[in-house]
Amino acid sequence: MKKALVAMAASMTVSGAALADLYGGTTATGAAPKDGELTYPADYKTWPSYLNAVQRPDLKQIRDIYINLQGKKSSRPFAYGTTMVMELYSVKTDAEGKPAVDADGKLQKQTLSKVFVMSKGPGWGQYVSPELRNGEWVYAAFDPSGKSLGGDANSCRTCHVPMKDTDFVSRVPEYEATRAGKR
Repeated sequence: MKKALVAMAASMTVSGAALADLYGGTTATGAAPKDGELTYPADYKTWPSYLNAVQRPDLKQIRDIYINLQGKKSSRPFAYGTTMVMELYSVKTDAEGKPAVDADGKLQKQTLSKVFVMSKGPGWGQYVSPELRNGEWVYAAFDPSGKSLGGDANSCRTCHVPMKDTDFVSRVPEYEATRAGKR
């Protein structure tokens, strides 16, 4: 019975719009979402943490990352429907404009500046030039209130291109270590 259901599900065709709704994207054309067309997942702070307080002194940023890991509970490759949200916080600076640190040597959050979303769905991202394609991931950027910042995701894609071995997702070994209690 289970095999019959799986075979039936595999043979069904689903419109791009239905997949976009299922996986958090929106489209007006009925096609798979393009960069900038994902919806802002207002409930993402209820999702499990991927990594928190990622220190980026080189960019004067702290990053908190959330994930709604779908399908199998291992991370590679990530299943369709997986969505990740990365909050970018500016950091407190000293009088010279250098990042200030606390007693533990950690950067200190100042203001949420942007929220980035990446989501994976079947056939997504295929419209992107081959040198910038990140598997089947699409990206969107939002201001802190959830307003879209547009569809240009080339900086996201450029950063993720070298991560082919981890399904174009950054810091996977660090994440896996936290899940295994190694960190």
